[in-house]
Amino acid sequence: MGGEGNQEDKYIAPTVVVDVAEDDALMQEEIFGPILPILTVESLEEGIDFINRKEKPLALYVFSDESSVVNTVLNKTSSGGFCSNDGILHMTLPSLPFGGVGASGWGSYHGRWGFETFSHRRGCMLRGWALERLNGLRYPPYNENKLSWLRWSASPKSSCSLM
Repeated sequence: MGGEGNQEDKYIAPTVVVDVAEDDALMQEEIFGPILPILTVESLEEGIDFINRKEKPLALYVFSDESSVVNTVLNKTSSGGFCSNDGILHMTLPSLPFGGVGASGWGSYHGRWGFETFSHRRGCMLRGWALERLNGLRYPPYNENKLSWLRWSASPKSSCSLM
């Protein structure tokens, strides 16, 4: 139902397609448009298996009054975004990242998330030669004294790094 269009207005009415099979052409690509295919499954597990057989979706929407259903889908699937009981609101909130994963794209945008996506954090270590004598601990030949200092400096309890 739906699907009427007006080329002059560049408008396509929302379209609901029923009795869709997993191997139908409509189900082979990610859908961007006002199209809602309805695929019937017998159980929540069958629906989750269907989602997990496909590429990760840009967003996953779950509609249920039961929080256990929402949490099961959230915990057993992966998607760019996840929203329960709404289909629009999550992508309008600047406090939430919006973006894909896998074939749906990488990274997120909105507020700080967009800044992080298009930024690169570069690790940088500037080292001088002043302590090279201490760094000699890491070079062979190793004796028990060197090994004991290395073990101490690399232990999780040590808050010091000599290297």
